[in-house]
Amino acid sequence: MKRNMKRVGWAGASAALALAATGFIAPTAAFAGDAESTAPTSGPQFDAAAKALLSSDDQVKIVGADGNGNVVVYTTADEASLKSEPRAFVDNNANVILKKLDSAPKKAASTDVVGGAGYFGRVSGNSGYSCSVGFSGFSPTGAPAVISAGHCTQDGEIGEVSLTVPRSDTAGGGGQGPVELAYTLGDFGFSQFGGPGNTAGADGAADSVDISVIDVTNGDLDLKPEVTDWSNTEDLSASTFPIKSVGEAEVGPFAKSGRTTGYTQGNIEIVNGWLDVEGRWVHGFGGPIDVIQGDSGGPMWQGDKAVGVTSALFDYQGVRYGWGADLLSGLAQTDGYTVAVQVDAPKLTTENGSTVTTGSTISGTAQANTKLVVTPEKGDAFTIDVDGSGAWSFAVPESLGEYAFTLQSTSGYSKSSTVDASVKVVPQAPVITSPADGASIVNKITKVTGTGLAGATVTLTGDVTGTTTVNAEGNWVVAAEREAGAYKVTATQARDGVTSASASTSFTVVPNAPTIDGIVDGSSYSDSAVPTKVSGSGETGADITVSLNGAEVGKTTVKSGKWTVAFTDALAPGDYTVVATQTVNGQSNNASVSFSVAAAPGPSPSPSPSTPSTPGPTPGPQGTLPKTGASDPAPLALGAAALLLGGLGAVGYRRFRRVSR
Repeated sequence: MKRNMKRVGWAGASAALALAATGFIAPTAAFAGDAESTAPTSGPQFDAAAKALLSSDDQVKIVGADGNGNVVVYTTADEASLKSEPRAFVDNNANVILKKLDSAPKKAASTDVVGGAGYFGRVSGNSGYSCSVGFSGFSPTGAPAVISAGHCTQDGEIGEVSLTVPRSDTAGGGGQGPVELAYTLGDFGFSQFGGPGNTAGADGAADSVDISVIDVTNGDLDLKPEVTDWSNTEDLSASTFPIKSVGEAEVGPFAKSGRTTGYTQGNIEIVNGWLDVEGRWVHGFGGPIDVIQGDSGGPMWQGDKAVGVTSALFDYQGVRYGWGADLLSGLAQTDGYTVAVQVDAPKLTTENGSTVTTGSTISGTAQANTKLVVTPEKGDAFTIDVDGSGAWSFAVPESLGEYAFTLQSTSGYSKSSTVDASVKVVPQAPVITSPADGASIVNKITKVTGTGLAGATVTLTGDVTGTTTVNAEGNWVVAAEREAGAYKVTATQARDGVTSASASTSFTVVPNAPTIDGIVDGSSYSDSAVPTKVSGSGETGADITVSLNGAEVGKTTVKSGKWTVAFTDALAPGDYTVVATQTVNGQSNNASVSFSVAAAPGPSPSPSPSTPSTPGPTPGPQGTLPKTGASDPAPLALGAAALLLGGLGAVGYRRFRRVSR
């Protein structure tokens, strides 16, 4: 990527001056904001700049010129992760192109040891046996080792072994002639072919294995967690498959590598089986695959999982089968030897160089089920587990400011490359615990409380102001008495000169509910007891609104703690609910009572003609009318008068009720 961006400021200037001091750039004109410099592409200045770049930072791997007037810098880090010196060189020279390598360059050296390479175990003179390296590994103490097959030791007859020159091996084109020795590899340590002590073992016995370990004694060798495909016989490590885990074989595709037939593929048909190999039982798996003598001890794998070492071969219905000794069963007999695996470098999900808050986490991904070692620039290293999905995280430290650290994934003694990172730690916003956001508090509050960073200074602004210090337990309190009203309070915390983001809470304080006197909740009233008003007590000066069955009937103001609102109309028989709402500073609270009004008793019913209550006139003779006339007016008149009086009484009662209000 071509860089054409100019950066101005003290940080850029400081980096630029540092570079100038080491010979990276010429004079400081580029840092005055006028124009970028142009880096030399040849001559002594170019040589000095390249040397300074390569020696200042192990991230820079190649510095060269492309013939078009540009300096090309190859690194193992992306631009955001570059350290200050190379970043300043890139930023402040217009003709610098930055390129990120897929992986760090490695030497094309025959001292790299990979699975599938050949080795020779000398018996006496020039006689001995050829086998294949299985997997790179470690001793119980972490020393380099190689895992191979137990029968390659000839029951312990062979001690020292040497790597062979690939082109002298059959897979490298050497034919059947004598092998050519390259480097001493080491000495056979533990080995077992069959049961414990190289006994015959038994069908079905998990400790019937074919395993050996070679303790590497040549410090010039570089053991790789890889297996070769034999495509480059000048350097078997130039084209390889990574080994990232060790596990059980499964039915399905698999591959093997060895000094005789090289890299071949097949399909596992038998798992968790036992094969009688020349009188020794070997627990393992098998399937059709090209394998010949000399491939013994070589690696068998599925995907990037190591599953076994080549142990035997047999033919079935004209098809060549290979038998792999189960790797897990074999390793279990070695008292702690392990296979070296390739561990990918961890990655950050939290952006490198970003600002993070205390109480949050730094997170990322790594190879599943590995360990992540975190080494802070200041303080002790610590280890965390990477889960089965490849996720990891750890808590942001409470120390404020820049937090620089190095990450490395490990699996046993296997380690990834390291990743350098840093973040800026600032306090998280304090937490306001009370009053809670959106809360409604009756009557008043007396304090605002919360949690924060121990030792930090909490400052409240808004409708409540004040400062306090977070105690050792992480709690803080600011006294504040507030009565009815709506409020918003904002809090920040600061420590070591760094201020956090803010947190806010909005809440209301409502007045006490008014009381309603004279009407008893749940009661029934009739006649003169039917309520004509509602009254009660409240906060002096508060507004009272009264509703009856949801309809407003009146308003008043509390005076000397008392209030009254009259009903506009007399209450007819029925059910009623009175609600009295008290409002102070725009905040309200209410009380209610429910009651009923019963119907007034009516007049006595008139006598039924069929059941006279008083004797009637004596009937006259048949066919004549009863005796009537003006001589008997009193009973009728009195009855009418009684009815009239009853009507007047009712009217008078209603009028009296209205007047009494």
